Amino acid sequence: MDNTTRLEEIVNYVTRRTGADVLAKSRQTDVTDARALYYKIALKDTRASMNVIGEAVGKSHATVIHTRNKVFPLIEDDVFYMNIYREYFGLELEKEAIRVVDNEILTANEKAYRELSDEDRNVYDERASLVLKSFEWKRKDDNRKEVFETIYIG
Repeated sequence: MDNTTRLEEIVNYVTRRTGADVLAKSRQTDVTDARALYYKIALKDTRASMNVIGEAVGKSHATVIHTRNKVFPLIEDDVFYMNIYREYFGLELEKEAIRVVDNEILTANEKAYRELSDEDRNVYDERASLVLKSFEWKRKDDNRKEVFETIYIG
C-alpha cells in the first residue's frame, strides 16, 4: 500500500476516533491535538517524509516538526489520545478516561456513538427518537395539575 493511501486511512481513523476533523483549518485545541495524533501515528506507521505527512492535511513539514517538538509531549500525557494511539497499533489500553470536548464531558454512550458508521448512526437516531417519544406521556403527567376538594367531616 502506498503512503498516500495509508495517510488517508490514518486521517480517517483519527477523525473518527477523536471526533475532530483533522483536515479542518482550525486552531481549536481538540483539532490541533487530533492533528498531532495523526502526525505521531503517520511518523511511526509510514515511511513518508514529513513534507508528505503534512501535505496530506494541508500543512507544511515545518508544522509537523513543530508539533513533534512542542505538542507530542502534551498528547503523550493525555490518556484519551494515547489510548487511540495504542488502539491503532494493537497495544494494551490504559484505563478509560473521561474526555472533555468544548467543556462538555462525554459519556460512554457518546463516545460509542462517535465510533459508529453513518449508516449505524441513522439507525441509532431513529430508535433513540422512538424511545424519547415514549417518555412524552410522563412529561405530560408531570405538568398536569390536580384539583382536589377538601371535605371537612365533623
